[in-house]
Amino acid sequence: MNSRKFFYDFGKALYHVDSFYDEFAKQSNVSSSLLWVLYALNDGNSHTQIEISNDWELPKTTVNTVIKDIQKEGYVELVPIKGKRREMSIVLTESGKAFADNVLSDLYRKEEQVFKLLSPKEQEIVMVLEKLARKLKEED
Repeated sequence: MNSRKFFYDFGKALYHVDSFYDEFAKQSNVSSSLLWVLYALNDGNSHTQIEISNDWELPKTTVNTVIKDIQKEGYVELVPIKGKRREMSIVLTESGKAFADNVLSDLYRKEEQVFKLLSPKEQEIVMVLEKLARKLKEED
């Protein structure tokens, strides 16, 4: 296999996985952006919009729009961060946790089923993907 074939096949596989999550969002009656923001926030930690944008490679404007929308619904609180003027910590409220769990529970179940099918070697895919991303972004 050469590099062109590898990245062609890689791209197709990547978009097949991505399309699963897009379809899951549609079936859950949420946007893909909302799905990923909820996924990021539902790890039990607080996050900033910048962290979510950087970690998930979502546009800052998209994250901002989603956060404003779910803040209006009472699903998140924005908490000032000491020493930072404009940056706020985003925390799911109790109703936000319930909403996120409602949206994501079937997804977590499916991911758990698939994860159990992977060998320890196959589970290393995350490290390989991170390496690919780093190398592709490196300047020559």
